[in-house]
Amino acid sequence: MADEWKGSHLFARRRMRSIVNRCWIAVLGGSMAFSVAGAAARPNTLTQKEEAEGWKLLFHGNSLDGWEPRSTSSPGATGDWTVADGAITCPGTSAGWLSSRDTFSNFELKLEFRGSEKVNSGVFLRSSKEGAPHKTGYELQIWDYQPAGYNTGSLVGSLRAAPVKILGDQWNRYDITADGDHYVIVLNGKKILDDHDSKHSEGVIGFQCQKDNRIEFRDIRIRPLGK
Repeated sequence: MADEWKGSHLFARRRMRSIVNRCWIAVLGGSMAFSVAGAAARPNTLTQKEEAEGWKLLFHGNSLDGWEPRSTSSPGATGDWTVADGAITCPGTSAGWLSSRDTFSNFELKLEFRGSEKVNSGVFLRSSKEGAPHKTGYELQIWDYQPAGYNTGSLVGSLRAAPVKILGDQWNRYDITADGDHYVIVLNGKKILDDHDSKHSEGVIGFQCQKDNRIEFRDIRIRPLGK
C-alpha cells in the first residue's frame, strides 16, 4: 500500500512539474514574440530584412540632419521646424517647408504623420529646392477640405484620390510609390490613388508647414527603384 501511494505521489509530482514547465515556455514565448513585435514596430528604425531590401531612413529620430528648412509665401519664414519625441515637428508658428537634401527620381516612400482632424499640410514629391514646391513638383495632400476636391491622398492640381478621412490626433501612415509616371498612394492600409501623371520626374521630398497647423512626421523611409 505504501509503495502504491509513493508511486502515485511521484507521478503527480512529475505531472505538475510538466505542467509548470509548459506554462513557463508559453509565458517566455509570448514575451519573446511581444518583444520582437515591439522592436519591429518601433519608429525611425529598420529591420535587417528592410535594410537587405534596400530601404534607407531619411530621419533617425533625433536631428534634422539631411533636411533643409525653406520659405514659401512668407520670405524669411521657414516653418520653425524642430525635432521632439522622435518626430519632425511643425509647431504652426510660421509658414514654410522642409526639403530633403538629396533628390530622388523613382522610389517607394513610407512615413507617418499626426495632426488634428482638420490639419492642413502636405508631402512634396519630386520638387525643386527653389520656387514653390507644389508647382515645381507634386504636393501630396494632407487636408480633408480642399475646395477643388484635391483632398487627402490627392496630388494637388493633378490627380484626385478616393474619399478618405485623416485620423485626427493619431499617427496616420502614407505608403507612396512614384515609378515613372505611375503614382500609387496608400493611406492607413487603404489604396486611395493609382494613376498616371508625367509633369515631374525628379526632385526632393518635402513637408509643408502652414501657420496655425501643427503637424508631426516620423518613420520616414525610402527605397529607390531601379529606373
